[in-house]
Amino acid sequence: MLRVHYLIGETAMINHISIGVNDPKHAADVIAELWGGVALPFPPSPGGYVAFADDDKGSIIEFVPIDVHIVPGQGLPDEKNFSIQTPTGDFEATFIEGNETSLFGSVHVNINSPLDEAEIKAIAKREGWRCFTANRAGGAFQLIEVWVENRFLVEVNTPAMAEIYRNLAKPELWAEFINVSLPPKYAANYERLAA
Repeated sequence: MLRVHYLIGETAMINHISIGVNDPKHAADVIAELWGGVALPFPPSPGGYVAFADDDKGSIIEFVPIDVHIVPGQGLPDEKNFSIQTPTGDFEATFIEGNETSLFGSVHVNINSPLDEAEIKAIAKREGWRCFTANRAGGAFQLIEVWVENRFLVEVNTPAMAEIYRNLAKPELWAEFINVSLPPKYAANYERLAA
């Protein structure tokens, strides 16, 4: 019973999802307003924007243009002497504009798992799915790319990876990372809207 509580209360969570829409900036602004958070550009995707809930969990929704798809990288990094400093960019999923293929789409999800890296990779290997540890943003954080049926990206965090993610998934840090000013948070307007 304790394990179930641990899974539900502490570890099992959707962190972010990406969605293809017609107007990414508008969609991100509206969701940020609903959350009382903030919307910022999302440079990994051409024309993308991201809505931050600005909670203590790192809740995010990425909005990309409807004609942008996320596709897997080519090959896999060498796991011998692998660390968070190992460059993995050439192997990572990429947002591609105007991709005509129906094999890949614009949606992916980032989840937490109570399993460790080896256990996650063993499951993906058992299924025959592409899987590797990616060092995002030049090693700022890690996640495990698991490609369900080799076509849908699920980014999986171990408990240690989830902790780093929560500490980084803040609008202030994102604005600094992409070198833009942080706009006012919508929550600042709630009092005025309620009056």
